[in-house]
Order: sequence, then C-alpha cells, then structure tokens
Amino acid sequence: MVISAINGESRRTYRTIAMVAAMTSAAAALGISAPAVAQQTDAGVLEEVVVSAQFREEKLQDTPIAISAFTAENLDARGIYSVTDLDQFVPNTVIQPLGAGWGATMAAFIRGVGLGDNILSFEPGVPIYVDDVYNGRPQGAIFDLLDLERVEVLRGPQGTLFGKNAVGGTVRLISKKPQGDGTGSLRVTIGSYDRIDARGWMDVPLIEGKAFARFSFSSKTADGFFKVLDYECVNGAGSLGAGGPGLPDGPYNVPGGFPGGLPGTALGSMVAPGTDCVVDTLQDENIQSGRAAFRFLFSENVELNVIGDITEQRQKGPGDKYTIIDGTNGLNGFWGAVFAAPVYGPGMSYDNRFVTNDLYTNYSRYDDPLTNRLVPNINNLEHWGVSATLEWRLTDSLRLKSITAYRDWWNEFGRDSDGTPLPNNATFDVSTHRQFTQELQLTGTAGKLDWAAGAFYYDAHDTNQGFDFLYPTIIYQNDALDRQDTTNWAVFAQGTFHATDQLALTLGARYTDDQKDATIYRASFYGDIAIDNAFVPLSTTNTDYTVAIDYQWSDDFMTYLKYATGFKGGGFSARPATALQTVPFKPEYLETFEIGAKTELAERRVRLNGAVFFSKYDDQQTFAQQLDSSGANWFRYMNAGKAEIWGVEAELLAQPVDNLRIEGSVGYVDYELVDNEGNTLLLEGDNCNGDRCYSQRTPEFTGALGMQYAFGMAQGGSITPRLDAVYQSEIFFTTNNQGPQEAYTILNGRLTWASPDASWEVSLYGQNLTDEEYFNGKLSLVGFFGREQGNPGTPQTWGLSFERNFQ
Repeated sequence: MVISAINGESRRTYRTIAMVAAMTSAAAALGISAPAVAQQTDAGVLEEVVVSAQFREEKLQDTPIAISAFTAENLDARGIYSVTDLDQFVPNTVIQPLGAGWGATMAAFIRGVGLGDNILSFEPGVPIYVDDVYNGRPQGAIFDLLDLERVEVLRGPQGTLFGKNAVGGTVRLISKKPQGDGTGSLRVTIGSYDRIDARGWMDVPLIEGKAFARFSFSSKTADGFFKVLDYECVNGAGSLGAGGPGLPDGPYNVPGGFPGGLPGTALGSMVAPGTDCVVDTLQDENIQSGRAAFRFLFSENVELNVIGDITEQRQKGPGDKYTIIDGTNGLNGFWGAVFAAPVYGPGMSYDNRFVTNDLYTNYSRYDDPLTNRLVPNINNLEHWGVSATLEWRLTDSLRLKSITAYRDWWNEFGRDSDGTPLPNNATFDVSTHRQFTQELQLTGTAGKLDWAAGAFYYDAHDTNQGFDFLYPTIIYQNDALDRQDTTNWAVFAQGTFHATDQLALTLGARYTDDQKDATIYRASFYGDIAIDNAFVPLSTTNTDYTVAIDYQWSDDFMTYLKYATGFKGGGFSARPATALQTVPFKPEYLETFEIGAKTELAERRVRLNGAVFFSKYDDQQTFAQQLDSSGANWFRYMNAGKAEIWGVEAELLAQPVDNLRIEGSVGYVDYELVDNEGNTLLLEGDNCNGDRCYSQRTPEFTGALGMQYAFGMAQGGSITPRLDAVYQSEIFFTTNNQGPQEAYTILNGRLTWASPDASWEVSLYGQNLTDEEYFNGKLSLVGFFGREQGNPGTPQTWGLSFERNFQ
C-alpha cells in the first residue's frame, strides 16, 4: 500500500495479511472493562469528565493541564466529524486542511506553535495520538472522528509525557472499546453538492464475558463546490492567443533554450462552443474508512485491545483560488516576454487576466503542452494501521501498559500551481510513510506519590517523489526523489507528590535521542543532475522538563502553576533546487510558564476553566524565500531566532436550567519576534518590512459560543435546536505578514428530533449559515513572484441526517 517497491495489488494484499494476522493472533486473549469517560450525576448537574492526559484516569477538574475535552455525544451535537473541525471550541487553536499542493495534510497550531507544510523533513508542532499511538507526520492525518469515546486537546508543551514535537500541544483521539452488548447505530446524511454520507457501528460478543468486537465504518461523498473554468469559453475565442513564432533551438535553461526549440502554438478551448464553461471541479469529497476493534481477556487484571483501521480517499484537489497575479512583477513580465509571447502570441503574459471574479472559480489547466507531462487533478490517499495495547494490573497500585503499532500511508496529488492555462508552475507528488512505534508505560502509587515512567521507540521511513516546474527557461524544472529514515527513542518519568489533601507537586523529565538521515536527488527534465543524492544527517539529543504545583482550595476550585518545555526536531531545508540549498535547519525549543484555574459554580451547574501563559521560543523554524550564493531562488526553512508569546484562554460549560446547555471559549495570543539573529536579507521571511511580525496561522483572538435547548414533547421524545458561532480575528499564513485573512464569524445550526426511546434521530443542519467567504490558508509570494493564492473555506451548506440506534 505505501511501500513503493510493490505494486498496488500487492500493497493491498500486504495490508490485509498484516491486519488479519495482528487481529487473529489475539484470538485467545481476555480483557477487562474501562471506566466511563463522562459520568452523569444528579439532574441538572454537569457530567463529570474523566481524562488520561497524565497516563492515569482522573477528573478533568483535578488535572493541572489546560485541556479541552469532548465526549462523543458533545461532538455529535455539534456535527463535528473531522479532526479539522476540532478547533471550533478550543481557545487559541487553529486546525485546518493545508490546501492545494500539500496533499492530504493537516495544519495544526496551538498558542502560536505548529506546522504549515508537508515536506517529509518537517515534523508537526501539534501531533495527533490515536489510541495512544503517535502519528509522525501531519500529512495523512486528517482523520475522520469515527466511533470515538472522547477527544482531549492539550494546550502548551507536553514534552515530558508525549515527547518530541508536542511543542504547541497534543490532540488525543480515544476510541470506544468493545463491550459485547449487541448495540449499534447507522446514520445516513444527504445534503448540499449531492452529499451522501453514511456511518455506523456495531458492538458484538465473541466469547461470552471473555472476548468482544466492535466494527465501525464511514463513507463521505460530495461534489466539488469549486469550479474550474475554460478561459476561452468565458473570455471569447482567441483570448489565449493565436500562436507565436515559437522559441528557437538552443541550450537548456536560457531563453529559447529548449532542445529542438519550441514551436508557437495556440492553447485554445477545452470545450465545444456554446457549452458549459465548467471543465472540472475542486474540493470534492470521496473518503471511505473502517475500523475493527477486538477486546480480549487474560484475567480480571489484564486487558488486550487489538485495533485495525483503514482509510481510502479518491478525490480531486483542494480549492485553489488566485487573488493576485501582478503582471508588472519583474519575473512575470520577463517570463511573458521571453516565453509566453513567443510561444502563444503577442500580448500573452502571466497577469491578472487570469484572476476570476468569483471566490470559487479559477482557470487551471492540467495538461502541459510544454513537457507533455500530465499533472492530474487528484488528491488520493491510502492510510492504514494496526495496534495492540496490553494493560496489565500487576498489583492494586502498579500497572503496566504496552502499545505496539504500525502505520502506513501513501498520498498522490497533482496541482496546477499557477491557476492558469499557461504552463507556468505545476507540481506532482507521490509521498509515502511507514512507521513502527513501541511504548511502555509503568504507572503506580506509593503512599502520597502518583508516578509514571516509561520508554518510547519510533522508527520511520519516508519518501517523496515527483516533479515540478516554475517559470520554465528562467528558474527551474526538475524531477525529485527525497528519502528519509528517522529513529527516535526516549525515556521519561513524572511524579505527583500529594503533600497534603490540597497541595500537590509534580516533577517530570524526558530524555530524547533523535536521528534523521535524508538523501536528496534533483535532475532537470533533460537529464542534468542538480543534486546527486546529497546525504544530510541530523542528530539531536534533548531533555524536557515539567514542574507544577496545584492547590485544591475546595471541592470545586483548583489552581495550578506550571513550567514545561518541548522541542521539535530539525531537518533539511525545504524544496532545494541546487546542491547549495541542502542546508539543514536545527530543532526549535519552547518553554512555557502557565497559571491556571478550574472551577465549578452554582451547585455544579457552571464550569469555568482558564489559564494565562507566557512562552519563550528559541530557534523558531520558519519559512524564508531568498537567493542562495549562486543567485538561484531558494525556498528554505531556517531558524529565525527568538520569539515571545503570551496569552489568555477561558472555557465555559453551563446548564443554568434543566435542558439548556451553554458552551463557550475565548482565547488571546500576543506573539512577538524579539530577535531575528541577523536574518535581515530575507525576501519573503521574517523582516516584515520593519513592522511587527506575527506567527503564521495564529489569530490574536479566537472565540466560540454554542447554545442548545431540549424541548420535551407531549408524546415523548424531544426536539433540540442548537446554534454555534465561531469567531477568528485577522490571521496571517506566512511569516512576513503577507496575505492576511480578515476576521470572520461562522454560524452553524442544527435541529434534532429524538424518538421517545432514542432509537431514532433526525437532524436538519446548516453550516456557514451566513455564507461567509474566507480562506483556510494562503500562499502569498507577492514580493518575489507577484502572486498570491489561497484555499477557500466551505460556503453555505445544508443537510438532513437520519439515525437508527439499536439497543
């Protein structure tokens, strides 16, 4: 499946054999039950939420960590079914799809820290854990929230227990365990853009009281809301030029220098006259996923869970909207004069004639008459994994947990990166990833001390193969193959000493050894080797710390003071085009001081949690665009220097009267680059033209408010209307304050009817009710290339869901 040395059919066979073998190997094992995540107490009182962020079950309100925790019921009430929707009610958090040209990649930022790229050398600043299995890449990580028990979003560095890359925080997805109770559910949704979704699960016994299984699936399909238009159809015959004299013979990589020359040609129309001008679409959806979980017994003290999951995606690329194409830019004008005009006719150039007036259209063209290479409009993914988790209660106060897992994905994606019919810039990539992880956790209690210790091992192999060209005859066109092996191991320990019934002290440390070995190859389309398998090794060792003190002033009021550190691994500089550009960048480091409070008021009808934090960022990894020493364009990553971040966040959950539920959050982040360490020559970097620099994908303010009320019906059952408003202030997507997305608010609504016995539910929903126009992300290269493009967010959509629950 992801191993490039075997074909597609063999990959599927290999995947199936591995999953079946891992599952059937546990057929004779036995298991025990786990505590509930949310326990309902007296009527009107808020449910008690249990989390395991410190490797032991404890109340959310007793945990000295800034955590947003969501139960499955709460996610369902809001219609949240993808990991990219989790940020809606988490303060100072942005989780979005990365957009065109980056494949199936998630961009997650918490408190100004994250990653907005997909190159195999880069590591997430906010990693995702699925059932305690670390996912080493943000690519392939846009998970469907399938059959979850809860989600925990931990804010701030979690370097001690969660290790490398948990710099901004950590997202934990915890699946429901099989109970063998014969329950199940099936939901079907129809909606805008011919949406048809289906999802369901079934929990069955295998051996009475000894073995259980739970099977779940999801299928999501919808047409693309973004339309690709034919330029000549819209603007008239001949508007793409009638063809020029062509380029003469000449050496490669100079104006007119294609071997054999390049004759003049007319691009022409892709549709027949008088027909619809829409020739393709973007931003469709076609994803199927499944999960099989098996739970077995050894004894009442031992539990073994074996889980296999698979996701298959066959869809077109994300929406790719150009907002700026500046024809007066030097590169655009020069390329038009030496290439576009001679080949396609007088007056042809790369300029704003190719910017459409509608947010959801462009003029892309996926066939390239220059190289005759196909740049397919696809974003295909296969992702699967299997894990085995053994939990052994050695004594009443000592537990051992072993988590063994293998994950494997393949992502293939193409992009017309210039957004026009001209062969100006295009990319095609095939990325693969496979990883093996092993973690051992030993937790226990010794008198007043609760402690956790363990070891972690990670081994991964990544590849990226493809081609791209940018301003042919001027900058480059090349084939690429990057490979990287990563080995990471760590040991950790953390303890909480309860000095009194109210006062507790926590100390923790983690030692990490990280090794990366990358091999980089680049060759021109005509065989000239630019980078001949350059070997770029990078070794890092690091120790992270956690120090905290918390005080329980009363049963309903706790405060804490915390210091924590985290680091993110280094790598080789992004997208090198010459051997001079294979310069590695170093790891980045973050330390955070945090004061927090967790309270429950009004006889536990109101829960209010908050935190104030201050972070120091050293060697921050950031994107820059400059020239290398030979004068060649360089898209590079580098360590920008030092930054300071401080902020405030608060979360509210209230049930002031029966059946009324109010949820809210608010966050503020202040980011300042205090030392760029002399990096003043950046053309698209962190100098910000003398203004204050802001961290990418980090709005100053985030906020959300949701309300629902369950109306009882005379015949039984209920009708529950719900309204959610999500706010985000101005945000920048690059490190030099370019391409801002102005502040916006998204309004979502849902109306749900439930039958008296809860066996049926019908929901009418609307997303983005005010049809707000906004971008999930932008790539702004105005200063150097005179261009800016973005990935538009989803417009207004409607849908109707039918759910049948089997008790």
